[in-house]
Amino acid sequence: MRYLGLALFAEGSTDYYFLRPLLQRLCEDICAHDAAYPIEVSEVLGLDDPETKDRLPRVERIAQSAAMARGAWNILFVHTDGANDPQRARQQLVQPGLDLVHDTMGGEGAGVGVVPIRETEAWVIADGNALRCAFGTELTDQQLGLPAVRNVEGVADPKAILRGAFTSTNPPSRRLRQGVSPYLNTLGEQASLEVLRNLASFQALETELRLALRKLGFLR
Repeated sequence: MRYLGLALFAEGSTDYYFLRPLLQRLCEDICAHDAAYPIEVSEVLGLDDPETKDRLPRVERIAQSAAMARGAWNILFVHTDGANDPQRARQQLVQPGLDLVHDTMGGEGAGVGVVPIRETEAWVIADGNALRCAFGTELTDQQLGLPAVRNVEGVADPKAILRGAFTSTNPPSRRLRQGVSPYLNTLGEQASLEVLRNLASFQALETELRLALRKLGFLR
């Protein structure tokens, strides 16, 4: 049995709610099918943004938070929204941080980019069944206002689609005030990996993750 430690530096605080369980499940699924030996996959450690007197550039915050958690992770996920140009976002907002982590930690572990084409919420709205389960509704995808899976990554404002799906269930006023955030962890636990694997940005994540796991000797 070998231990696989996971950590995540995400763009926003609510991104952790959805991405932490989702990334753990993805690693567990890959290792269950393709690992060279039994793997115990950790929960995903959410890295704290280091507090400093002066706000550091993102690249330095990634490196500092990764160094503070040294020994707790083998795979470091770094997330940013793609803002409809995921290649540029990865090149400018992910790779410099991963490069600095590699340099300051002597190549320890491996880094993986998590870059939805527009926003993380596009992944959240991809699986209508997960939304129905989390929201406690029997409304159809059409009634929830959800796009077809093939169109999810082209939605200009997936946050608005998610909010609309939630409000269409007529939640009580207290739940309505709280919004969608309390459901994101559940959605990360329940979103279908097979549905998400239809999305180009999720495919890119999985390809990069498999390469990192193979580099570290976890996959055959």
